[in-house]
Amino acid sequence: MSVGKAAPVAIIGMAARVPGAEDADAFWRLLAEGRCTSSPAIPGRLHDYRADLGGTPDPVVSLLPDVGDFEPGLFQITPRMAVWMDPQQRLMLEATWHALESAGLAPDSLAGRDVGVFVSTTSSDMRDRAADRHLVDRYSAIGLLLTFASARISHQFDLRGPSITLDTACAGGLTAVAQAVSGLRAGELDMAIAGSPNIYLHGHMQAVMHRFGALSPTGQARCFSADADGYIRGEGVFCFVLKRLEDAVADGDPVLAVIRGSALNHDGRRGTLTRSDAESQVQLMTRALAQADLPPSALGYMESHAAGTGKGDPIEVQAVVELLRSQEGRTTAAGPDGKLWMGSVKGNIGHLEGAAGAASLAKAVQVLRYRTIPLTAGFTTPHPDIPVDRGPVDIAARAVPWPDGPARRVGITALGVGGANAHIVLEEAPELDSSGWRRSGRWPVPVSARTERSLRRLVTELADLLPHGRQDPAGGPGLAPPDFTAAVWTLQTGRAQLAQRVVILAGDADEFAVAAGAFVRGEPHPLVLHTTFDPADPTTADRHVPEPDLQGAARWLAGERVEWADLWPAGQRPRRVPLSAYPFDRTTCWHESFGPLATAGSDAT
Repeated sequence: MSVGKAAPVAIIGMAARVPGAEDADAFWRLLAEGRCTSSPAIPGRLHDYRADLGGTPDPVVSLLPDVGDFEPGLFQITPRMAVWMDPQQRLMLEATWHALESAGLAPDSLAGRDVGVFVSTTSSDMRDRAADRHLVDRYSAIGLLLTFASARISHQFDLRGPSITLDTACAGGLTAVAQAVSGLRAGELDMAIAGSPNIYLHGHMQAVMHRFGALSPTGQARCFSADADGYIRGEGVFCFVLKRLEDAVADGDPVLAVIRGSALNHDGRRGTLTRSDAESQVQLMTRALAQADLPPSALGYMESHAAGTGKGDPIEVQAVVELLRSQEGRTTAAGPDGKLWMGSVKGNIGHLEGAAGAASLAKAVQVLRYRTIPLTAGFTTPHPDIPVDRGPVDIAARAVPWPDGPARRVGITALGVGGANAHIVLEEAPELDSSGWRRSGRWPVPVSARTERSLRRLVTELADLLPHGRQDPAGGPGLAPPDFTAAVWTLQTGRAQLAQRVVILAGDADEFAVAAGAFVRGEPHPLVLHTTFDPADPTTADRHVPEPDLQGAARWLAGERVEWADLWPAGQRPRRVPLSAYPFDRTTCWHESFGPLATAGSDAT
């Protein structure tokens, strides 16, 4: 099969939520600190597992807290409909909101456009609960059918491209992204949203996987290790906003990473129905690299599917070794110390099954952004079936800084239990200038939320991010503070204009942080505008803000929708930048007829 070079696709926005991490930056902190989020399951979550498992000890899982909570008002969803929505739908709505914000796109800005939605999900435990209790409601269908995992997003944000819910088991999350990439390259889409949720509300599949022998009886995923004895099931949600790189650069979008190649295949009759073989994996990776027009040695890190199984993990290492050996004459790779490092997110957050590939991709994006390969949580000593002579291939048993040099590139593999597999070749983002119009005086920085509590939380987050950036717990360089002018542009044009509003006047990030702190504490400050005001008032004019900006701020605080972009000269608008994620003000949306929903502890160790 001939494979030609394909147009690169940019990841312009990303969202992540796992136990112990509410957003993508917190997800990185969890990885960088090497934390593991698993703990014994609470019966209210896997409510019938005791009978199904025959009295075995409590299963160890990695569960999200408060999955029964949601903010329906933000999405104009009635409380009655919200309680009948599978929490996986609700999580995907939230993740889509966060991913769009990460891309600097107001959630209502894509209405009517050819934006595709691709969501992977394998089951609905909520539907199983309803069936057990013979519960039926007029909202049952749209709340519990799997097709609404994608259809709900398309409807909510008025997106007119294809809307597809798919299931390729553990490869699903990465398959959804690969399908989106194909649509973009074919010119069928302007933009794509791809992601996957995974939530456990019923004990049946826990019992099935226990009987199957896939789960760790000792309660820890030890990826690649000699003492690996199975995987831990995990919950979470991930979402990505994708766009052709050429378009993203031209449109002033942020670029988090670039997809250079993607490939899908099936094992056929090689291996077994439930376990891939090395030959199939080598062919998969080779095809993705050919599409990217890159040799295997161009990779510096491989985010593996490895789940902590004594059979599957060594096969993956063997496949990567064979991949590199196929490039004759090369004894090094492009990673730190000339190696191709391998790791797996499943030691941190468990195996997210249908969302596992999306979790791996999110980790890979953060590896490139933070320029550090985190340690592989749970790894001890290599499994005896892992080749001793493996050339430059090594397991990341410690955090490995990734210094500047050749372009940083990562491979991501996801292997479905039924034989469907996916691989993506990811490259670090190109350096793009985000600066824009430079002028004297202060900017009006608008921040809004649906509730006052969310508003104050968001202002607090921004007051930390804008002057300080993001620190890396692993000791890496972290993320530099965003260009302040670009942050102003993003907050003016790339966020929803919600009911609770404040305008902070600031000429730089430090001035913003001081005024924001006063607002959060409830103290008056001359640079904080929280209620309507008269722009012609002399005291207002003394704040060194141009008159058109003050007029816009006054109208905005009065509840009007303001087209802030009209205040910027054409050709001097900066590139949008990722900023703090919206802090949802959730309330309980769980009907007692579904049975108790105890929350699992999210403390990570």
